[in-house]
Amino acid sequence: GDPVIKIELLAERGEIKIPLRYESDGIKKIISILSAMIAMYNKPGICLAVDELDAGIFEYLLGEILEIIQDRAKGQLVFTSHNLRPLEKLNKESLIFTTTNPKNRYIRFTNVKETNNLRSFYYRGIKLGGQDEEIYEKTNEYKIARAFRAAGRVDADD
Repeated sequence: GDPVIKIELLAERGEIKIPLRYESDGIKKIISILSAMIAMYNKPGICLAVDELDAGIFEYLLGEILEIIQDRAKGQLVFTSHNLRPLEKLNKESLIFTTTNPKNRYIRFTNVKETNNLRSFYYRGIKLGGQDEEIYEKTNEYKIARAFRAAGRVDADD
């Protein structure tokens, strides 16, 4: 019999109001870390670390946010990403790559020219090597195809 007040967060896009529960996971992620991002953007003593910053965030939007942070933020953002968009937006000096060598897990790329597209350079490093450490363990596509075939045969018997 007690009165209840129900609160729902809304996103406004022009004249349209959208309940937050209907927003994408990426937008929800940005909102969840927004106060920390604002602090990092405005205060030089703040270092914000985010694992998988790119998870669910639209690739183009991720690039725009990173470019703004790189150019104007006073604090520091450290993040991991599986998305390659940061390679197109961040300075090469800002990037550290993981390797397959557990004894030398992190490297900076060598022989990168100012005119290199880092995304293409990264793919080239995967395919041809040329860095101090291997950055990707070669995929055996035949093993993957065989696993798909074998899984299909099991399914066909059911």
